Amino acid sequence: MCKDCGCHSTGENARTLLSVPGMMCENCQNTVESALLKLPGVNAAEVDLQEKTVKVDFNGTVITEDQLIEAISATGFDASTVGHTHEHDGIMSKITKLFK
Repeated sequence: MCKDCGCHSTGENARTLLSVPGMMCENCQNTVESALLKLPGVNAAEVDLQEKTVKVDFNGTVITEDQLIEAISATGFDASTVGHTHEHDGIMSKITKLFK
């Protein structure tokens, strides 16, 4: 069960949105994306320079949001979590969504 939202996800397929307010240019974008994509368990990282955010798809059983933030911090940028979601594909999660 996901400790953050109480869902029944195993955390295997997770997505988080991180705020990285110091990003200003394509070089910043490349630095942040490269740092994240080098990490085990990170499947994708997509920077939105206008919003100063990065969307990260990752395997939550391999790496945590805190470790993603640490990797960004190691490049010299501050980062914080804006929100997270999970890829739910089990039948119970589909039924739960129908009745929300």
